[in-house]
Amino acid sequence: MSSRSGALLLLVLVGIGTASAVNYISANITNAHRNVAHHLDLTSPDIGRNPLFGFIRENSSCPKKHNLPPKFNKTLDIYTRIFSIILDDTATPVVLSSLSEKAKEVVRSSLRYLQRKMLGLKKNVKGHGPHRTDELDELDSIQVGDVTNQKKALAEYKEVYQAANVCYHHGYMQAADSAHSPK
Repeated sequence: MSSRSGALLLLVLVGIGTASAVNYISANITNAHRNVAHHLDLTSPDIGRNPLFGFIRENSSCPKKHNLPPKFNKTLDIYTRIFSIILDDTATPVVLSSLSEKAKEVVRSSLRYLQRKMLGLKKNVKGHGPHRTDELDELDSIQVGDVTNQKKALAEYKEVYQAANVCYHHGYMQAADSAHSPK
């Protein structure tokens, strides 16, 4: 095989791998996340600094040896709690307090959609044993009622969702129901 053919084959394989990973984030998720990011100013430097879920960036692959399934399960639990706080109908959460009523409804609608997608993923991922690590303890210490942490988590949503989906679909996290097949 010539070096040109080898290079072309490598480019095709990288393209296929990249394209298959990108498919885990739908246009609807991207649009919902964009709405939330716009209204809550999730792109500000303060929000992007010191990510809550840095282990995702540190682990570009899904090897079991990195103890990812328990970390993802804990991370998805944190998102569940954050969505519950922000979408609580009994009070206006601080993170939404500066928005107009119309903007609040747009953000709530987008957050409800993102919540449904995250809950669907969480339902499909099998819980793993009680592996305790410093990183899991660190995840436990995240104050989900803190507005900055809420914004950081929302800013990282697509990255977390993508990584969890990739690991799940490549078999590094088992389905909760063995009859479940990836879509």
